[in-house]
Amino acid sequence: MGSLTYFYLEIICFQYVVGITAFFLDGRYRGYMAFVLVPLVLIAVEYVNGVYSAATVEYFFWLMIASIAFCELINFLNDIDLFSKYAASLVVTNIVSPILISSEWRTYFGMSTDNVYLPILIGSVIILWFVYGYSAALQRKEVQILELRYEATYDGLTDLLNYNSFSDYVSSADNKKPEHHVAVMMDIDNFKQINDSYGHLEGNNVIRFFSTSLKIFFNKNFPQNAEVYRFGGEEFCVLFKEKDIRECFELMLRFQEDLASKSFVTDKNEIVKVTFSGGVTEADEFTEIKKAVKKADMALYLAKKTGRGQIVCPDCEI
Repeated sequence: MGSLTYFYLEIICFQYVVGITAFFLDGRYRGYMAFVLVPLVLIAVEYVNGVYSAATVEYFFWLMIASIAFCELINFLNDIDLFSKYAASLVVTNIVSPILISSEWRTYFGMSTDNVYLPILIGSVIILWFVYGYSAALQRKEVQILELRYEATYDGLTDLLNYNSFSDYVSSADNKKPEHHVAVMMDIDNFKQINDSYGHLEGNNVIRFFSTSLKIFFNKNFPQNAEVYRFGGEEFCVLFKEKDIRECFELMLRFQEDLASKSFVTDKNEIVKVTFSGGVTEADEFTEIKKAVKKADMALYLAKKTGRGQIVCPDCEI
């Protein structure tokens, strides 16, 4: 770019396009690296073209400082969007570059700045057009990646973490240094009867109602060190990290009371009381999370077998 503009415009311009682009679209520190590398590249260009001088080094250095300062200053303007900041910095730097060259430097370099501003402006617009198209394509790709990642991580019906997320976490946690976990398995009571009485669409709405109640309760009372998963169907799991099992058991009893105070209303204004059964166990340095979850599932089965609407904690000292 330096050689092209030197031979056709008799002045080196567009030299800090990469630095400005990196600064706004790829991070400040990468922008600084690009800004620092540009003078070195331009000096090499001038050396190859036989026009190298110490004065050009000084010019490129001060232009680099001025460009960085302008980018930093305009970056403080919160009312302007990022791409507008980038466009303004690019155009201003490209236009101002030839203005900063003194008449003595122009004579010494054999450069002329007459009639170069329109080509520089047109060139800046073309660069902006290409960069805008490229960044828009990157943003679309990033959105697609985020959507795919979300679909792979979260359950589509409830927006809770799905079974794949649970498996990934458990595999990772069991392979690392053992940590204390409390596992809670839950199952909505009489869910088949709900489906048979009100239909599968209302059954899905009941699952959403239960999931929303779970999220609200945990966000309000226990926002950290707990992950809620939907295993599938009407079965759910909560993993507590570094928490006492008795405290977790009491927390689930509180959620049971919280859920009992609410009612699900069908599209036909029929009131449905939603209850659940649960099992609570713990995994320590001697017990893998998978084994604790399996034990919690057995406790859940016992809770349903002995009357439903209760939480069984075989590891609790009651």
